Amino acid sequence: MKAIDAHAHLRKNAKGFDKIAESGAFEEIWLMDLSGVRLNGVEFASQREILQVSKDFKGRVRAFGHLDLDGAADQPDRLAEAGFAGLKPYKPRFPYSDERYFPIYERAQALKMPVLFHTGLVAKGPAWDGEGGGRSFGPVNMQPQYLAAVAEAFPDLKIMQGHLGWPHLEQTEQNLYYYKNITCDVSGFRRLIGDMPAFFDKKCNDGSARPRFFNHKTMFATDQFYGEDADNRAALKILEFWKLYFELVGSVYWRWGQPEEAEKFFRSNAAEIREYCGWQ
Repeated sequence: MKAIDAHAHLRKNAKGFDKIAESGAFEEIWLMDLSGVRLNGVEFASQREILQVSKDFKGRVRAFGHLDLDGAADQPDRLAEAGFAGLKPYKPRFPYSDERYFPIYERAQALKMPVLFHTGLVAKGPAWDGEGGGRSFGPVNMQPQYLAAVAEAFPDLKIMQGHLGWPHLEQTEQNLYYYKNITCDVSGFRRLIGDMPAFFDKKCNDGSARPRFFNHKTMFATDQFYGEDADNRAALKILEFWKLYFELVGSVYWRWGQPEEAEKFFRSNAAEIREYCGWQ
């Protein structure tokens, strides 16, 4: 079974990405544009580089454009025209639920562009330079609870919560339980692996016509910074880890590890977003 890596990044001047894209391990890789951001010494690829990769591997790579929530409301239109399939905001000056951002969400919903929101702890960025730099500091504005208001206001907007919102798992659970348009990914999350069986097995009440569990709303992702051979090896290790976890823990002791259930986590949940958005 091929997986969809629903949350990954590309390094500036990446080399060797073709090896992972053509490895056969992933049906698709969704690359998040954070051009201009530097984290832990990593400089991310430019918009041009990410779009070129998505063209070179059409149908196998999807590009999510960096969305400045404190910028113009027509950004989704311009990013869609440029070739981006989805949107990726990061460190807004106000909480995600601030109504100043609603015109942007309205356009994203109309364009059927899913939005992957960073939630929970965040890597440390550059220090304050005396001017603010047009961004917030730390994770305070990116708590999962703020996405509940966005989901309620825009019920057709596909909202993807990055990183399970750790350590705010209770907020994440509330979102998954009540809102049909909120999903999440497990990228970067192996801190509390012992809590995952009960998490996957929780039942939703999100208004769906059929019974839903949290594994129906959680997606595989690596959060890998692709661009070097070591990154490719790390991504494959993460994929193997989760496959073994579902097989040796989930399928033995829990409902969510059965092959037809595991397939939702590894590809079908992401594929549902792809199909809703009409990506070719």
